[in-house]
Amino acid sequence: MEDHFNEGLARELPVHIADSFYMDKHEVIVQRFRRFVKETSYQYKRWDDVEESSLTSRHPMVFVNWHNATAYCEWAGKRLPTEAEWEYVARGGLSGKRYVWGDNENQARKYANYDGTNGQDRWTRCAPVNSFKPNRYGLSNMAGNVYE
Repeated sequence: MEDHFNEGLARELPVHIADSFYMDKHEVIVQRFRRFVKETSYQYKRWDDVEESSLTSRHPMVFVNWHNATAYCEWAGKRLPTEAEWEYVARGGLSGKRYVWGDNENQARKYANYDGTNGQDRWTRCAPVNSFKPNRYGLSNMAGNVYE
């Protein structure tokens, strides 16, 4: 998919659409990642950081790197999306839009959790999964909240 706004980066072109694939409806929650760690004896050591940002087991899992995420995906029988796949589903069918909600950056607080609180964004840390209205593909929290 890439970014058709081409702000001077060669990697933003060409614009392309990904083949068919599946995507989970929301971020992996802490509870599910804990289950993975317990069942596989995976060595994960940042639980103190997780608990500081994700306040309940139903919050999204944070402080994972590519290796952690890949190991989780293998356990779950899934895979990480490509950048093009992630961008495509994040926009929820809004082809050619700058943000996952459209082009108006002033609407960010209505659709995302980031940098303090304002509007529907009332969380200073991570928001629980499904805190914001899902996009047209039924996926929630596709902007802000955690580093995708």
